[in-house]
Amino acid sequence: MRIKLIFSFLLSLSYNLTAQGSFEKSSKGNDYIVVVNDGIQFSIATTYLIPGLEVNGENDLLTGNRESYSIVPQGRLGYAAELGFAHFPKWKGIPISVFRKSRIWDYFDWGLGYKVFSGRETTAINLLDPTGVSISSNDGVGSFKLGMFSARLSAHSLVYFGKKKIDKARKHFIDNAFGINFEYLPSSTDTTYKEGFDAYALPHTFQGAYNLQFHYNLGIGVRFNRAWMMIPTFEIPLIGFYKWNGLNAKWNWFSSQYWPVLFRLKFIKLFERVPKCGAYGDPSEMNFDKKFRSGNF
Repeated sequence: MRIKLIFSFLLSLSYNLTAQGSFEKSSKGNDYIVVVNDGIQFSIATTYLIPGLEVNGENDLLTGNRESYSIVPQGRLGYAAELGFAHFPKWKGIPISVFRKSRIWDYFDWGLGYKVFSGRETTAINLLDPTGVSISSNDGVGSFKLGMFSARLSAHSLVYFGKKKIDKARKHFIDNAFGINFEYLPSSTDTTYKEGFDAYALPHTFQGAYNLQFHYNLGIGVRFNRAWMMIPTFEIPLIGFYKWNGLNAKWNWFSSQYWPVLFRLKFIKLFERVPKCGAYGDPSEMNFDKKFRSGNF
């Protein structure tokens, strides 16, 4: 129910903004409309858990027999949605001369959302007698789906490329970002294998309810006009702060580890308004609009 409400809200928002003509090129009658340095950002995403390696081994049993086991983790596709704001600072920043108009920090954005990650683990166990001959075999499968509330904050740097332009700024750019993401898992009942299988070869460890990570984003962006941008983005965590696992950003579930990644389609819509001082405009707004059109925001 929560997922349906989130996507219904995003679809409604997208429809309303598009219906207002936001994607249309500026006409001669609204040349004095300027973009400001704040806007809304929203995204939908596909999530995936990159599984760890297959684990094989043997255990000695009290009966004198042994068991050989094979544990195979598998990642599955999930989904996510996010809504928040983007802020382009008015300060000049620290320019990167090698990349022309690019800066160390061009803008930052943040958002609240909902994520669903899915995976499964298969365990195969063979019971061996003291001579190594197989007596019996047993297989089990554990599937899980983790629905999480999330919060994200990222700082972005843009590198422009190509010849096409919107106003005086290049239309296409590479978006690099580092940031922090936080997830809260309300509850999960997916902590046991299906069909009562309990012949676990290794202990089970589960990710906690709270998760905090340091991540990296890489995207290819395109500007539709002064106010609208679309940025397909790949997001991957680099360090897990909580629970701390020795610089490991992977999550534990059952007897395996998984690396959570996202493929995000993000839109940014900067707010527009008529300058406060008529045709000549408010100096700060006009200055930001001028820099934004020329790619120096």
